[in-house]
Amino acid sequence: REAPPSSRAASRRGSRRAGAWGVGGGRGRLGPGGGRLMAADAKAQVLVHIHGLHKDFANTQAHSDWLQHFQQATQAWGVVHELLSEANDEVVHYFAAHTLVTKLQAGHLPSSGSISQELLRYLANFWRGPAAVRRQLVVALIDSALWQAPEQDGHWLAECIKQLSERVEAIPCLLEFLAAIPEEAANRKVVVVAQRRTVFATNMLQHSGHVFEALCKASVTNDQCNVGALHAFARWLHLQHADPALRAMKKATAKATTGIRFSADVVAKGGLHEHPLVQQAAQTIGAIAKAPLELCRACGDVLSEAQGLTNEATPQARAVLLLVVQAVVEGSRQLLPMTRANLETWMDQDGELAARAAVLGRLVGELGAIFCRLTVADHAQAAAATANGQPPPSNGAASEAALNALSEAALHFCALRHTDLAKCGLDFWYAVLAQHLVATTEEDDPFDEEVQIGGKIGTDGWGQSRDQEAEQQRRAEEVPILAPHMKRMVQAHWQAVRYPAEPEREAYFDWDEFVRFRELCSINITEACLVVTPRWIIDHIGTLLEQICSTQPIAWQDIDACVFVLTGVASRAPAGQDTVIPKLIELLPSLPYHTEGFKALLFRNAASRLILFTSGYLALNPEPCKQILRFLTVQHLPAIPALPPGPDKDAKKYCEAIACDAMKMVMTAARKGIVTADNGTLWRDVISAVITLVADPRYNVDCRAQLVFGIGQVLSVLENWDELEQMLSIFVARMEEPLGPIFAALPAEPLGSRAQKTTSDGKAPLELKLYIAAVSSVYNMPPRSEALPRPDHHPVLAVVEKHFATIERVCIHHTQYDELMEQVCLAFSYILGFSRAYAASSPVFVPMMKLMARCCEYHPQPFYMGLVRSVIGFFAAAGSAQLDSILVDLTGLFVAPVARSFSMGCPLSPPINTASYEMLAEALRHWNLALLAIRNASWLPETLDATIDALPRLCEDNQVVHERTICAMMRFLRNVLLWADPSTCKGDTSPELLELQRQAQAIIVERPLARGVALPRLVEALARLLAAAAPNGPAKGEVVPGVAEVLRTLLMGPFEYQASGGLPAALRALPSPLGGVLAEPEQQRLVQQLKMEKADSRRFTRTVLGVAEQFAVTLKRAQFGA
Repeated sequence: REAPPSSRAASRRGSRRAGAWGVGGGRGRLGPGGGRLMAADAKAQVLVHIHGLHKDFANTQAHSDWLQHFQQATQAWGVVHELLSEANDEVVHYFAAHTLVTKLQAGHLPSSGSISQELLRYLANFWRGPAAVRRQLVVALIDSALWQAPEQDGHWLAECIKQLSERVEAIPCLLEFLAAIPEEAANRKVVVVAQRRTVFATNMLQHSGHVFEALCKASVTNDQCNVGALHAFARWLHLQHADPALRAMKKATAKATTGIRFSADVVAKGGLHEHPLVQQAAQTIGAIAKAPLELCRACGDVLSEAQGLTNEATPQARAVLLLVVQAVVEGSRQLLPMTRANLETWMDQDGELAARAAVLGRLVGELGAIFCRLTVADHAQAAAATANGQPPPSNGAASEAALNALSEAALHFCALRHTDLAKCGLDFWYAVLAQHLVATTEEDDPFDEEVQIGGKIGTDGWGQSRDQEAEQQRRAEEVPILAPHMKRMVQAHWQAVRYPAEPEREAYFDWDEFVRFRELCSINITEACLVVTPRWIIDHIGTLLEQICSTQPIAWQDIDACVFVLTGVASRAPAGQDTVIPKLIELLPSLPYHTEGFKALLFRNAASRLILFTSGYLALNPEPCKQILRFLTVQHLPAIPALPPGPDKDAKKYCEAIACDAMKMVMTAARKGIVTADNGTLWRDVISAVITLVADPRYNVDCRAQLVFGIGQVLSVLENWDELEQMLSIFVARMEEPLGPIFAALPAEPLGSRAQKTTSDGKAPLELKLYIAAVSSVYNMPPRSEALPRPDHHPVLAVVEKHFATIERVCIHHTQYDELMEQVCLAFSYILGFSRAYAASSPVFVPMMKLMARCCEYHPQPFYMGLVRSVIGFFAAAGSAQLDSILVDLTGLFVAPVARSFSMGCPLSPPINTASYEMLAEALRHWNLALLAIRNASWLPETLDATIDALPRLCEDNQVVHERTICAMMRFLRNVLLWADPSTCKGDTSPELLELQRQAQAIIVERPLARGVALPRLVEALARLLAAAAPNGPAKGEVVPGVAEVLRTLLMGPFEYQASGGLPAALRALPSPLGGVLAEPEQQRLVQQLKMEKADSRRFTRTVLGVAEQFAVTLKRAQFGA
């Protein structure tokens, strides 16, 4: 859209531009005069496109685009006037009214006429509706006022109220108008400056009394107007937050120990609680069981906004807050008894009872902070009176009774079998905790000059600025006051997280929604530890468990709830210092697990969850650990595949995942204890049992992979490497068995690059993935004790060697499956990295690398180069001439085809190119590999020649696509230049390093390459790179900084003279107009400046960046001139 004009003059300039739109020229006018200047068929075209938008579905987008374009035209004012003044379809009237809103929000004002009066005349035609059209005209009327002078605001409001109050049929329009003013005052779609928005809201607030009076009068018109008046009244109460004094009060108290403290002016003056509409709202909520539902919702809005105007406990604020609390308490006494059956039976989500409870629940959820503040304040007042020998305040008992009743209502909501209603109770207790911890959230202020991002959390935003000692003291004083209530909260939350005994029989039970609800409960319970301590919660659950287990049959859902609560607070309690969790762990194997129904899955999942969260405890206690391992491998995990799937398709998958994760975590945490338990015999039984589970195809492949990881963790800590090798070989052989049918279907010879994916999902068969996972399962082995004899081989490498034929067959026939081959590369990387002391001498090392090179030839992917890069990092410093030769040959095997592809004009994909040159740069980072490659490798001169030639062409072709490749190429070139610089060796005069210097210098300035000597071509390529990077924003990306680093390396080493002389010529050789950007004296000054700044990397880079930016400016000027 056009930028909104900042004045009417700008609007008139916009009208002249709009003549090109095709509806005629002339000045736009709100009224009949403007219509005469429109093209004769403009209105007809608009009508065609409006009806086409709603009927011609094949061209909906075209009609929409045309109408949006029309809305931006100045001449639209005349057409809109005609459409609103004539009888038309509702869609036509709506579009016309919406056009007014669009133009006024963007600041496109008519050139003459009183827009407010004209809009009021339009409104007169729509007092009785349609409501959608009337709403748009009301919004347009308010948006127009935002563009008028601030001193006109008061008169405009009074005049609008007067005109809309004169006739009874206009009252709905008046109420919609008053309700929309607070919305539009904060609406950033109206592009006025924030200061004008603030002034408008402040001016509106000055007339709050007049508005409240008008709303009171309108509310008695009829029931519909009563609801509308209450709705508008709630909006005006919310507008009070725009008061500059209130906003300043919030900011001034933001760093206080007790958090933000504020009271709106209408509260501080007193009397708000006596306002007729507030009284009506309180009375209606108190009779919520019988009052009309829409009226209840509107009254709920009023009370919600009223209590939100203060968070203090002053007498004026207390009067308002207690009115709201008492109304909610009275409504709860009437309505909540109707929901007692729904403390066990799930409630209809959309029934009328749920709708009424939602109105009440919303208020309950918002009153948590008020409950905390008033409860603490009442105790403080009573304590102060007692200390002074005075009787407690007379209103204390009534206040305490109301607050206790509110607490009971919140507890009831928590336990309701309706997740949305129960969340209201959770919100209440979360707000209590947030108020106690001063972790409340301050909402964004729409009237701030600067737009704020996100809410500002008290503890994060300004917790560091508070007096920490005072904060701790305040919390300590509040804990005894709040602890009884928080204990009741924990008890209610335990009841709330209970599953139904027979989930399938509950028509309104939604498992997925209930799982999310339980996590919210867990947050509250966990944070309650700060008030009632984790030990109390754990002991309370222990008491419940004794009661549950003493009753037969045991209620599985109660056990599950106990497990859920315990796992929520376990992280807050010291491990092993209670008796409840150990007893429950001891009880797990003997619990009566079901085999049918959804409860079978849910109860098994509870057991898995407990084990998962107590794996640390099990690692420290061998006997319970052995008991649980036996339970997992013999009873628990084997039983899960046979369980019914449940009503939710993901429920069983989730249950499997938690169970396998629990098995993995116990094996990981207790691995050292497992290999020593029972005189070193337990681990064999555990591993054998888990291997059987991994081989079970009924489990999801991801779950089986988790078990593979657990096996590897246990095997990795075996000190006897012979046993490790034996068991790992058994494991790999067992995972090879399912590969038989796959291998039987393979062709005699690999198809190579002709191989296609044959699976339905395009992924490799899961048996292949599990086999590779088994091969690489043992990798993070701890350092071997020096007291143990050093073996002559590594057990994992021995297993790889033994099964290499199978590994080779898996790889060479399935290179088309990228995710499988990436897994293989990661597996080899892990194996070689953790066995590096033995890998170089292993007979399988070279075949592994050759295998990966062959696979890469069939289907090139960057992860192959990533593997070689890792291998270079592992073994470059080994000091073996034979290994150095292998690594150099391996590097050439991968990078030479990539460089050759540039020479042939058919480069590979950018990720492959990038990975290849990153691998090459890593290889040349090591002096021994660099010397061998530069001196002996036939592929390096060819690669260097192709790289210098391709470097600027890639940037000229598409810098964004090739940027990473370009930067990797420059790192390779810079490494060669660094080895040619004597300062790189830092005084080391060893013959090898001196030989490396001579070889590096020779390949840059002496050795002839296919396209000529490297150095002058490199200087020319750097200049072309600067030119190519200029149009793309030189400061963006890493190309220009990379050029600066290579150029700086040239000027710091033995090539300074040649580079200094060649750079001006390279700059002059750039294509027009860049070749003439720098005159010859400027070129010489640039060279001298670069030579002076070469010791300072940052200054050098800024100078080079300045040249590129100068190129960018020249190109823009040339483009503009063209």
